[in-house]
Amino acid sequence: MSLQPDADEVDRIILKALANGPRTPYSDIAEQLAAEGHEMSSEGVRHRVSKLLDRTSIFFLLEPDEHEWEIVRLAIRVTDDPDAKATALEEISEMPFWLVTRGVGTYDVYAVASAATNSRVDELVTAVTELEIVESVDHSTETSRHTNVDDYLSAGQRD
Repeated sequence: MSLQPDADEVDRIILKALANGPRTPYSDIAEQLAAEGHEMSSEGVRHRVSKLLDRTSIFFLLEPDEHEWEIVRLAIRVTDDPDAKATALEEISEMPFWLVTRGVGTYDVYAVASAATNSRVDELVTAVTELEIVESVDHSTETSRHTNVDDYLSAGQRD
């Protein structure tokens, strides 16, 4: 989920409530808002949620240790060939990764996938490594996660 710079305190409270419980009734969110000094009806919350969904990309991830799969993260460096980053992004996007992004810094492309077994993790890493434009691949398998929604939603609000 990526907030626009114009997100306000009400937006953050609503998004935090939904992150903690995606099925939270709007009336409960309205009560949370009132407890924090923001009067809003259930219908007002519904309207705000609708507007937020138009401006955000929501991606709630299930905890990997609660399921029968692994989450593998790849950090990929590509060759210095012209258009190597764009080509890698395109080719890896056609593989079974659910998130593929270009980066700036140490790595050129990042990819994330879910895999049922460690051997499937190895297959995914090997498939990316074998691309001609790929120079190297570092990867890790996520086994647990701690997510602090307060820190995420307050990003950009700190000095």
